[in-house]
Amino acid sequence: DVPFEPRAIYQKASKSVVLILCASSEGSGELGTGSVVDVARRRILTNAHVVIRDSTRQPWDTVHIYFKPSKLTGDPKRDLVNAVDGKVVAWDKALDLALVEVPSLPSGTPAIALDDPRNVSVGDRVAAIGHPEQGGLWTLTTGVVSTVVADMGGVKGKDVFQTDTSINRGNSGGPLLDASGRIIGVNTLMSRKAADGLAITSVNFAVRADVARRWMSAQGLKLAYGDTSAASIAVASVTPTPAPAPRPVVAAKPAARPTPAAAPAKPMQISETKPYAYDPDALIEAEIAQMEDLESEMKNEIQRRTK
Repeated sequence: DVPFEPRAIYQKASKSVVLILCASSEGSGELGTGSVVDVARRRILTNAHVVIRDSTRQPWDTVHIYFKPSKLTGDPKRDLVNAVDGKVVAWDKALDLALVEVPSLPSGTPAIALDDPRNVSVGDRVAAIGHPEQGGLWTLTTGVVSTVVADMGGVKGKDVFQTDTSINRGNSGGPLLDASGRIIGVNTLMSRKAADGLAITSVNFAVRADVARRWMSAQGLKLAYGDTSAASIAVASVTPTPAPAPRPVVAAKPAARPTPAAAPAKPMQISETKPYAYDPDALIEAEIAQMEDLESEMKNEIQRRTK
């Protein structure tokens, strides 16, 4: 068996994990995580609820993809600069899966391979990489597979892993990784409250990789377990044209460093940088304000030309 080494998993997979920032001109937006799964076709796998609006059941007006910088500073103003426009090419609201295409990838970006979830057992250690609300960007959390749930929410074929790995807003759409650093599930955020209204904690879910693989195959993207060779052949050599960065966001006061977990299997959170918290709502508001500025500039230009 491959030893479970969080640092090695992070170093292998984090470069292929992206931040997805969506917004509309009406003043709303969403934020989540995605994984590069095919380099040749520049496809990113994420949750449908991240890139599809509930009100219209169509993609958001803007979908910006931010790639991990070579060195994280912990400051969103400096880390969220390498962005491209994403195009949602397929989605399934019931399965909560979506594929986003980008015009190019940073040179050398690998795809994260899928692993056969049938080889995963209850108790196996797993890791997640994402952008948890009030946490840091590209944060690593670990835990164990708690159980398997079939037909989640009454959706036929929506089989999921239950895990105690920390998953919340911002992690949605990101990878659940095994010891090999391969995707065994796509993390999904669900509203979970008990009958008395109290939040249920440490019960999180990820759509299994075999479900995602079948769905992607139906969209014309056929991926073999553990195979990234086809994708790695056509790595883009062009650096993405940066999209305008969000307006400066004031970082929250650094939180105290987390105390390392005593037991190996206990969920843990590891950060590559100082634990600066970021505010998803502030990022979304900055994106919306940027859209409004561009719209105003376009209107002014049209008025100038028609005079």
